[in-house]
Amino acid sequence: MSCSVIVPTYNRLGYLKKCLASLRNLDHQDFELVVVDDASTDGTREFLESWQDDRVRVIRQPMNQGVARARNVGIKVASGEVLAFIDDDCVAEPAWLGSLLQGFTNEEIGFVIGQTFYARPGYKGYFPERLVSNVGARWPMTSNIAFRRQVFNKCGGFDDFFLQYNNEDSEMAIRAVTQGFDFVREKAAVVYHQPADWTVASLWRSARNASVWPVLKKYYPETYMVFGPPVSGGWLVNGMDYFYILTAPILIPALLLRYLWHGKRDLKIFFAKWPIYIFLRRFYIYKEAIKNRVWML
Repeated sequence: MSCSVIVPTYNRLGYLKKCLASLRNLDHQDFELVVVDDASTDGTREFLESWQDDRVRVIRQPMNQGVARARNVGIKVASGEVLAFIDDDCVAEPAWLGSLLQGFTNEEIGFVIGQTFYARPGYKGYFPERLVSNVGARWPMTSNIAFRRQVFNKCGGFDDFFLQYNNEDSEMAIRAVTQGFDFVREKAAVVYHQPADWTVASLWRSARNASVWPVLKKYYPETYMVFGPPVSGGWLVNGMDYFYILTAPILIPALLLRYLWHGKRDLKIFFAKWPIYIFLRRFYIYKEAIKNRVWML
């Protein structure tokens, strides 16, 4: 089956170069590469203009519109029967694409999820590293996933409403399942998220991610639990937060000592997480539950 690999990018030239270099080294080379530059201003345009490869299609957005719309532009112009997605801050193992394609063993399978490791397998890392991973291919992340084109033909594209929760990929996959598409997890399809650190601003923005669950429960009451989200009993979201809050007088000093032991010294980012991030997350969850009239805590 024909395949297109879609890479949206915005102002991450250093990451993008490593991502594209890894795609050039794939074992399976029969694919079209679609790079959607979402109006970058960091030299990405010039780099892509100098990149010579007949398989590459570069689409430049006239203005920044967000990653969901960038992916949808890629879907529109791509020619493949299967559309594989990798984020610009990830690098692929040589067997990545071939392994994803092998997952489409029958017509009922609408998408295949691969594994994402942070930096390298087995690497634990320490805060404030942003440890993005998907070990076991459990979650439908656009860092490593492939869809049949029929999924988008039937369900539509990524919904940028869910960008505010950083969960437009979760919603897309849940919507596909709701429409009757099956999926498989393909652990042999591996990508690595390149090293990254939290900032206070990015950490606090991420506090809103978990508040997507009241929204998804409202929209997809029968299927929102299909990938095993951090929701207990259908109503308790990220329940460990309550343990952290109750034990904060003991837990936070212990975590601070661990943080300092590992050579970290930025106390601003530490206290941005412990405890501010936890309370922010609870606030957003309660807010969305009330707004959507869904029983969740």
